[in-house]
Amino acid sequence: MSFDPNASVSDDGIVFHMHFPDTTGTACVTGPALREFFGADADPGTWLDAYRANFRTIHAVAQQKEYATIERPVIVTPADLHASAQQ
Repeated sequence: MSFDPNASVSDDGIVFHMHFPDTTGTACVTGPALREFFGADADPGTWLDAYRANFRTIHAVAQQKEYATIERPVIVTPADLHASAQQ
């Protein structure tokens, strides 16, 4: 597993491409999730660094969410990370 070198900053967070068990697809981790869990600040310039440093956790949560929802792209929020930490 590796981070998406083409991940990009959007208004909502970081948009990235990743492998899911049955396919590949687009996912997003929100700015609030990056700030609350991974030390990014309000400056979107810090979001990409936070994504790259923590992509394993972010991708794992995105895979779990992909199983549970038909929503596309998969969006990783603070609530998803809280739920993952409780497991």
